[in-house]
Amino acid sequence: MMRMLDEGAVEYDRVGKGDAGSTSEGAVVSRAPSIPARPSFPLTLGCALVVWAVAAALFFVTYHPGQSRIPDSLQSGVYEFELLEDARQGDFGFSALARIHHAGKSYDVRILYEGFERFMARERVTAQASFSDFSDASDMRYAQQGVVASARLDDVALAPDQGPLAILSSLRKKACAAFDSIEGKGSALLRALTAGDRLNLEEDGLYEDMKALGLAHIVAVSGSHLSVVAALVSALLTRLGCSKRLLSLTLCFFYAFYAVFTGLSAPVLRAAVMASVVVLSIWAKRRSHALSALGACVCVLIALHPENALSLSFFLSAASTLGVIVFSPLFSFWMEKLCSGRARALCDAFALTFAASLPILPATVAVFSRLPLLSPLANLIAAPVFTVFLTGGLLALGLHAVAPAAGSAALAILARGADVFCAGAEAAARLSWSCIPVAGDMLAVGFIVACVAGLLWARWPDPSAKALRLGLCFVLAGGVAYLAVVPYAAKDEVVMLDVGQGDAFLIRSEGASLLVDTGNQEQKLLSALARHGVSSLDGVAISHHDDDHCGCLGVLSANIAGDVLLSSETFVCGCDDCVQLLSAARDAVGDGRVRGVSAGDTVRVGKFTCTVVWPYSFEEEGGNADSLCLLVSFDAQADGSPESSVLLTGDAEAAQVRSMMDEACIGAVEVFKAGHHGSKAGVDEGFAERTGAQVVLISAGQGNRYGHPSKEALSEFEGSGAEVFRTDTQGDVTCRFEGDRVSVFAQKP
Repeated sequence: MMRMLDEGAVEYDRVGKGDAGSTSEGAVVSRAPSIPARPSFPLTLGCALVVWAVAAALFFVTYHPGQSRIPDSLQSGVYEFELLEDARQGDFGFSALARIHHAGKSYDVRILYEGFERFMARERVTAQASFSDFSDASDMRYAQQGVVASARLDDVALAPDQGPLAILSSLRKKACAAFDSIEGKGSALLRALTAGDRLNLEEDGLYEDMKALGLAHIVAVSGSHLSVVAALVSALLTRLGCSKRLLSLTLCFFYAFYAVFTGLSAPVLRAAVMASVVVLSIWAKRRSHALSALGACVCVLIALHPENALSLSFFLSAASTLGVIVFSPLFSFWMEKLCSGRARALCDAFALTFAASLPILPATVAVFSRLPLLSPLANLIAAPVFTVFLTGGLLALGLHAVAPAAGSAALAILARGADVFCAGAEAAARLSWSCIPVAGDMLAVGFIVACVAGLLWARWPDPSAKALRLGLCFVLAGGVAYLAVVPYAAKDEVVMLDVGQGDAFLIRSEGASLLVDTGNQEQKLLSALARHGVSSLDGVAISHHDDDHCGCLGVLSANIAGDVLLSSETFVCGCDDCVQLLSAARDAVGDGRVRGVSAGDTVRVGKFTCTVVWPYSFEEEGGNADSLCLLVSFDAQADGSPESSVLLTGDAEAAQVRSMMDEACIGAVEVFKAGHHGSKAGVDEGFAERTGAQVVLISAGQGNRYGHPSKEALSEFEGSGAEVFRTDTQGDVTCRFEGDRVSVFAQKP
């Protein structure tokens, strides 16, 4: 029988064969899941979109690159600063965003100070400050956050009056200190979850593992994380008889407490607001009411702080919340059909993850440049586990406040459990294909996602279980085919990837690939690999330990199918830099897959043979002069007589290049990679003639502070008649080998 339910939903009853149309004892009744009602589009949500667009447009209309934004009233002097986030330690001291209340106005600035004390969010400090504008490369990024200046602080000290949040800051600092005596990744994870302090989160690659599994939003605390956790907790406690409305209020109070305890940072506040909208939607009879509340929240938050319209974290919170409200019931309905009504809790969890992920896909592609294929499963497993860690950690901290010994023991036990989770996350993150590089323009991907979401909302499809299973099989088969076929579709080529001020060269042929150096900007590297359809690497060679050559090694852990190659001298050098490089390589692929190579060793990459031609021994403890250099020979006929060659030199300079060419008996090469990013020391008189290169590749970042490439290098190479290609002006540069011919293509003409 069929009967109409609320809001047009339809429920089907299939009655037992022996008693058709009856529900008497003995009849078998099976109810198919009913399609949820499609929400209406509320006016407030439309207004929110208009407000968002107007605020973003006003920024770009009023922003003038290179124009100072420092208010005239901010002159060098003594000021009081309220930190808006925890200070982070870098190579040049501590830095954080802070707020100044001066002359009746408030200004956000980026503070930098040296010293040994790390100040936390909402603490107030006094200091002698001098203000300066940001560099051209970072000015727009800070302008989008409403930050007006960079402030260099001296004589920094805690202000005598810490304001109304003094007790909170003190309690939070004590909570963070409770983790100081507990070592391991589990302690770092608990510290980030419970106190919002990410001090040790990036140590040992923990944060990279989370990003590779699509769990960065959980660690960073976002609206989607809190919404998913709330939904799972709600489902579990509702089954135990807890009222949903009482639970929703309890969760909202928890969000408020958590936001206050973690320092009232803007991202956490926005996440708490958005998650509360989802949780309180249980009070509404229709989801359109929840959408109205979401629209009102967006309007208020942008009105209070217009820079929210350009904030990535604000977009992630609002968009993921929108996805959860609108699409999670539909996706849950599909999942139940797909599973024939079984495992409803799992279906709901998967649906929430997919619904939260769909609207933020443009940011995932354009900003993070990676697609975590294990994300749905990882979120399903992690959400309840993180709930235990979060609630258990907060309770243990409360116990620590009244009974330090017992609290420390409870935290240590939780940390050991978190260690197990981190070990599992590390193993999963290193599985092949767990995460693949992706690339795309945010506007283009956003347009596609908007079209898909609009089509889903307009059609509100009710496919059959068979159609869902066929569609799922088609998507999976298409993805597997793409990942398997794309590497073999590539030509024989050496690609200089645009990774900013750093080196990264891709060698590939006949489905095999070797990456030489990684740069130190992960988004640029992943985007470049995605542009060339590279999702798996057969090996990675690192020329030397400078960060701009190996800084992204850990990011590639899930994509390296083979070994990491280092100069054999690295293993016996013993200097701190070489030890760190070895540690990073072992963290990325494991101890057994880090291999040393020496002068004369070869590595085959399809039709290319990569021969190590330098160093013969270390002269600078693995520094520039000791760069691992490769002569890449192309043998089209496989007859042992190469038609063309490329010399990759890392940061080696003129003296080392001349020595290696003489000792390895290297004649003229067709393509030469300029050493040390085209620096002055990389060339001398007659250098270009010695290499004989027709094509010179220079990898350098746009507007870099080193002035690379130098005028001397450009003059030397161009004067010899060689054609010079540069990443700073031309992006990726591809050298394609076809017989005895080398064709060169630049990303930017």
